[in-house]
Amino acid sequence: MKRSELQEIVARAQQQLKDAGKRIWNLSLLSKMTGISRPTLRKCRDEGFAHRHGNKGRKGVSKLDGYTTLLDEKLKAGITNSDVLLSVLRKAGYQGGLTTIKTYVAKNRHLCPNVVRNVKVSQGNRGRRYKLEAGDCFQMDWGFVNAVDNDGRVHKLACFVMVCGHCGKRYLEFFTNARQENLLIGMLHGFAYLGGIPKRVMTDNMKSVCVSRSGSTINWNGTYLDLMQLLGFTTTLAKPYHAFTKGRVERLVRYIKDNSVPGVEFDHLGDLNQQALGWCNEKNALMHKGLYLVPNERHASEVFSPLPASKLLFPLLAQERSVSFDGFVDYEGYRYGVPIHYTAKKARVMREGSRVSVLSHDGRLLSSHHLDWVRREYWCSNQWEEADEQPQERPSQPPRPVVMNYNTGSPQAARAIDLSIYDQLVTSRGGSGND
Repeated sequence: MKRSELQEIVARAQQQLKDAGKRIWNLSLLSKMTGISRPTLRKCRDEGFAHRHGNKGRKGVSKLDGYTTLLDEKLKAGITNSDVLLSVLRKAGYQGGLTTIKTYVAKNRHLCPNVVRNVKVSQGNRGRRYKLEAGDCFQMDWGFVNAVDNDGRVHKLACFVMVCGHCGKRYLEFFTNARQENLLIGMLHGFAYLGGIPKRVMTDNMKSVCVSRSGSTINWNGTYLDLMQLLGFTTTLAKPYHAFTKGRVERLVRYIKDNSVPGVEFDHLGDLNQQALGWCNEKNALMHKGLYLVPNERHASEVFSPLPASKLLFPLLAQERSVSFDGFVDYEGYRYGVPIHYTAKKARVMREGSRVSVLSHDGRLLSSHHLDWVRREYWCSNQWEEADEQPQERPSQPPRPVVMNYNTGSPQAARAIDLSIYDQLVTSRGGSGND
């Protein structure tokens, strides 16, 4: 019975008692007249007929208590994906569920920065989704992000992404730029992580893959063509302005840019790539919500061609660089020292995690450096003959006189003539050397 109905029934009975000259809160008579129990009537008499919830006035305890500050920081950084926020809070000790985070994000979207998105152009009629067979195709692409390290420095990085088209297993790696040499390194690392070489690779019409394209006629980049012939795979170029053709890798690039990179803490590029590899291992072991499968389990049944011997891949993984006069090679914006006993003009540089190695052309290790993004130059032992002393400037040689050959009548025909010949010319003209 509702409180309003209860109040109305009791009020009519009390009016009858009042007209009879009896007490209006005679619980025994009220109970007989209304059929309501005396404990209920006593409660109405003491507390009134207004509805009071049992938990009224009590402050509820939320599992997000103590984590809202961290959530607000991530929202201000532009991270709104609840799955990403859940993984961040789990590391901080959060014991709640995903729905609680979704509710909090929906109520506090005003903390997120205003992002202006372009209006999407309609892509015409509906198309049918196509499915890729096992071991058939890998999709790859580049994405560019602005990452902020622990010292507050902004780095514009290129993120290489590769996805298996059959099971959705992912691989990503960060580079300082998207040059072709880094594309080849990313592809080889992706093939190694995903278990081998597929039958074909699907990608955009980037210059490091194809120089030009006219319909079905493709002018392949020479270096990329050599890689295809070496590894034995083909390449399918997506139709321009039809990103949904390779939608899995496109969606992953957007996810990385919007959710993974903002707010991540890292010291240097090797640290960021180590975290990216851990993220791949974690996500590939979870249920893929779009495919309703676990990528690692489905991928284990696929068969790929093995990678060739490391000797054939060494020139691609270790990039060639010139050795400067002061014994440095430039790589990814930093300079790394080379020992003085290495006299060749070229050396190879390879980065593995946070370790940068300088190698000879036959693969012999010359020097190894730990990348920390603190110094501009990384010296090595025995880089110079006198490493502890500042090089001294040598006195210049006495200048040789340069005399114009007037017999030619052209200033462009000037040449250096020995001083003795100069004296002979002056004497023959009837002058002296002091004129």
